[in-house]
Amino acid sequence: MLRRELAKQNAGDLKASLKINDEWLRTVEKGSHPYALVTLYRYLEYKAQGDSIQMMKWLTESVLADIRNGVMDQGSMWELANQLLLKGDIDRAYRYISFTSDCASRYGSRQRRWQITPLLTAIANDYKAKSERTRTQLWVLLGGISVLALLLMIAYFFVRRRNLQLAMARNALHETNAQLATLNQELQDANGQLSSTNEQFATLNYKLEEANKVKDEYIGRFLSLCSQYVDKLDNYRKMVNKKMKNKELDELYRITKSTELKEAEIEELNLNFDTVFLHLFPNFIDDFNALLEPEAQIHPKEENRLTTDLRIFALIRLGIEDSSKIAEFLHYSVNTVYNYRARIKNGAVGNREAFERQVKNLCKVK
Repeated sequence: MLRRELAKQNAGDLKASLKINDEWLRTVEKGSHPYALVTLYRYLEYKAQGDSIQMMKWLTESVLADIRNGVMDQGSMWELANQLLLKGDIDRAYRYISFTSDCASRYGSRQRRWQITPLLTAIANDYKAKSERTRTQLWVLLGGISVLALLLMIAYFFVRRRNLQLAMARNALHETNAQLATLNQELQDANGQLSSTNEQFATLNYKLEEANKVKDEYIGRFLSLCSQYVDKLDNYRKMVNKKMKNKELDELYRITKSTELKEAEIEELNLNFDTVFLHLFPNFIDDFNALLEPEAQIHPKEENRLTTDLRIFALIRLGIEDSSKIAEFLHYSVNTVYNYRARIKNGAVGNREAFERQVKNLCKVK
């Protein structure tokens, strides 16, 4: 069968030679020494056809059969090493050819060693070239790694320097923010003080405006009263002169002895005060009573008139706090004024010590 297969193969009839190999393959036991020979020639069939997959399959089957049967003259192994060398698998080719060379040396096959030697030389040259390439690649990689390491060191120092600069910038920014916060707080404090000052100015302006209105009202009323008193004095002078001229001394004595004239003038003075004050502070009585307990509230019997209690605190609202001055104005004793003030404060809704301060803040000038 071998001769027939080779004859067909040499004639170029690959289908016929492969058919003969199929018949031959069926006659041998798988894994036997003849099986190794049949599969080797089967490898050659597929190699001639250019079927790389089938040829490597059957070449491997041949190699395995040789190894299992302890064949020392391993042509299949030599051919497998050659194919691996052609594919660039130098390490495996070297291991296989070394195994084949060792077996050939033990077997003493001079011809096989002659076949193996060129392949070993080729493998050694390729291995050396590969080693040189590997060494070159290693040097290139080492150089690249060195350059990368240098670049990393440069980058590290650059980043470290930038981080230090950023840290300094952050510290400076933090200090600036702290200074700005301090300045903002100082500005807020200054604004608060300015607002407080403005409120004080507003209060003073209001009080000044109020005082001006009160002054204008009372000056006008004062001038009117002065004119009236001049007329009254002149009329009184004329009356006295007439009585003396007519020798009506008893009548004149009676008139000057009586206190009716003084009481009438005091009543007229109080009426004028009540009228002017309630004109300036029309809600005074209601606001004043709001500071007192219900049972202590004061309600005048006459409309647009003040009681003595209200008149005392009306003067306090105008800024006259001294009891002696209030007593002088109302023609009462100081003790009487003090008692009025104490009795009213006892009926206060809140803190009696703050009562008069609250009274001074009642109402706005109309």
